[in-house]
Parts: sequence; structure tokens; C-alpha cells
Amino acid sequence: MPSTNDCPDDWSSRFFHANGIRHHCLEWGDPRNPPLLMLHATGLCAWPWKPVARRLAQRYRVLAFDQRGHGDTEKSDKGYRFEYAGEDLAAIIETMELDRPRVVGHSSGGLATIIAANILPDVFGPVVLVETRVSNDAPTTDSQDLNRRAERTRMKRPVWESREAMFEAYRTRAAFKDWADEPFQEFITGGTNMLPDGRAELKCHPETEATFYGMRDDLPVENYLRGLTGQWLLLLADYPGCQRPDDAGVRQFQELVAGSRVKAMGKGSHFLPMEYPEAVLEAALSWFDAGGAET
Repeated sequence: MPSTNDCPDDWSSRFFHANGIRHHCLEWGDPRNPPLLMLHATGLCAWPWKPVARRLAQRYRVLAFDQRGHGDTEKSDKGYRFEYAGEDLAAIIETMELDRPRVVGHSSGGLATIIAANILPDVFGPVVLVETRVSNDAPTTDSQDLNRRAERTRMKRPVWESREAMFEAYRTRAAFKDWADEPFQEFITGGTNMLPDGRAELKCHPETEATFYGMRDDLPVENYLRGLTGQWLLLLADYPGCQRPDDAGVRQFQELVAGSRVKAMGKGSHFLPMEYPEAVLEAALSWFDAGGAET
């Protein structure tokens, strides 16, 4: 398979209204091709998907969305809940009249897809969930405690002297140190606004990110899994406290969702798509090519 850098990066930026707010997405590929949606994790944006999206665009019309309060999608007066993110996705699919869209959802992007699939049953094509928590099991390590993560997030610096200063400060942090170069650079570029004085401001405000984390443990994930139809592949990374195929919550996911498979990738952190974009790409293409029948 060719490197993603061998593929043209002919993307465009689009805005449209759905579910009461103005949404933004990046788009690649021939509009006549089958649609494929990409949804990022909490605190990120659509831009780090670029290395994977440009390769998928050889076969699909790829639409990478900024979730509400993230990237260039509008902030929400209604607030921030995973249920709203799912409603947004369902409204986007209906507004754009997308037929049997395939989806790659990272973390909370996968949760939004699960919720949307309840609102629009039997509408989705094969789905790849990457590091999406599919249960409400108690965290096994402090790093997975979302209340603590929310507290830390509220302390994040929202404005930097420049993108270059932010790049240097973030590059060695635990969450980012293993990211591939291109996704990391795209996160810095796409995840910040340039202020008139040359400073760089995070597009996703720390309070927005923290609010999502604080809501996660109250989300009744099991209720959304019951009766879920379609083909669902869950990709799991390998780090302390991560979900594993033999976890009770993951086994429940497979029991409740008849068309589900789980694949342990054997490497990576919660940011698996940014650390190993080629591995995620290959797993997704295999799942989509087989119609969700095998990995």
C-alpha cells in the first residue's frame, strides 16, 4: 500500500447548518463516491485526520467533521453533552442526505456515532470505533479517571504567544510525544485561531473539553448498545488502563451488538490514530472492503 504522502491532499472546507448550529467539515474525494465520515476525539479537531483521509479519498467521499464547540464548528448555547453530539451527527446525515455512510470515530467520535445510530437505525454502513469506551466500567488507573482529567483540562492554557511556542511546549507532553509528525502539526494548525496580535488561541476552549469529560460517566452507554444494528469494529490500543478484549464491558459490547468485532492493535495509546495512522488506515480499509464481515 502506498504511503499516505503519495496521495494528493486536495481537500476543501465546508460549512452548513444542522441541529441548530453551524457545522464545519473538511472534504476529500469525488462527491459521487460512497460517503465516509470521520469524527475526532474530545479536545481535538478534524485536521489530524488528514493523513488517513487523503488515502481513503481514493475510494470514498471523505467528510471529517469538527464536533460542536471544537474546530470551526459553532459553539453551543445549549451546552455540551454526548447526546447532543449524537443528535448533531444524525442531523448532519439527514441534512446532507448521505446514503449508508461508513464511519471512523475516535473516542467520543465513536460515542456520537453509537448514539446517532439509535436515532437513525439501519442507516449506517460499516463503522470503525477507535479507542471508544463502550462501557461505564470504573477506571483501572488514575489516568483514566475522567473527573481528574476534567480538572486538569480546566487548567490548560487557552492562548499561546505563537503556534511555534505551542508546538514546542506540546511536542514533549505525554499525550503528544508519540504522535506522528503530520497529525501533530495539523492539530497545532487546525486546532488554533490566530489572533490579531500574532498569538494562537485554542479553538476548543478548555472548559468545553472539560465539560465533555465530566459528562462521560453519566452517559448510559449500555442503553445505546442494546438493539444496535450494523457492522461495528472496535480497535483497541495497548497502554496501562486501556480496554482489553476480555474486559467485561468489551465482552458486553460484543454480546449486545450482533454485528461487532474487536481487534487489539497491540500498540499505541488512546491517541492511536495519530500515533499509527497507517495501522488504523489498514484496519479500516480491510473492514470496509469486506463490508464489515471480517478484519
